Amino acid sequence: MFNELLKVIKTLRKKCPWDRKQSLSSTRPLLINEVFELDEALRRKDKAAIQEELGDYLFMGLFLAHLLEEKEGVKLDDVLAGVVEKLKVRHPHIYGTVKVKGADDVLRNWEEIKASKGRRSILSGIPIGLPALQQAQLIQERCRRVGFDWEESGEVLLKVEEEIGELKRELNRRRVYKKRIKEELGDLLFALVNLCRHLGVDAEGALKDANRKFRERFEVVEQGVKEQKRDLNSVSLEEMEILWQRAKRRRPKRKVQHPGI
Repeated sequence: MFNELLKVIKTLRKKCPWDRKQSLSSTRPLLINEVFELDEALRRKDKAAIQEELGDYLFMGLFLAHLLEEKEGVKLDDVLAGVVEKLKVRHPHIYGTVKVKGADDVLRNWEEIKASKGRRSILSGIPIGLPALQQAQLIQERCRRVGFDWEESGEVLLKVEEEIGELKRELNRRRVYKKRIKEELGDLLFALVNLCRHLGVDAEGALKDANRKFRERFEVVEQGVKEQKRDLNSVSLEEMEILWQRAKRRRPKRKVQHPGI
């Protein structure tokens, strides 16, 4: 099927007006969109959606590879050969004589190998375009690999409380500076991401779940207002709070997941 997909891509590129119109730059948002759709399917643990979105993601990757060969002369075989070589070099415990005791040793070797290739910093290569929470978690994870990390989650919680204290001090000043508030809020968010990481929680996923929960509850509030044949703008905060508490008491319907997921 791999070769069949490549054949379909070539056919679309020749015969489809939309596909012919695409360029290396135009595929960027399309590829990013597919990544997020696959991520959402994985978060929902929806087997059918994962299968579909993974197919779309692979299509976009191979479509981009086809464009790269057309525009820059870089062949798919060269792309594949490059990643195969890189994986073998970065896994000397599999393809060499290096001994490891566990996953942490693998990551340390990985960082040492990248450093030997002239990398300026262990933080080099982290995409600037990543969502901020994911970027923060990746920065912290990279630092953990070289031992720059808190040992216990309790220590991180103390850091979170320290950042809250600093934010409060800025807010209580006679003259409040937005720049300082923004900086303290950023430090607090960074510390919260660190706490998520120490507790084994994906910060981006946690916030997405909180967003979803809020939306579901607020939709209940909106429905309650509609049942009263009223407009949201005419409802007081106290009345909306009553509806909000009603929404919180509702138990969400949980989707039964495939046992293999």
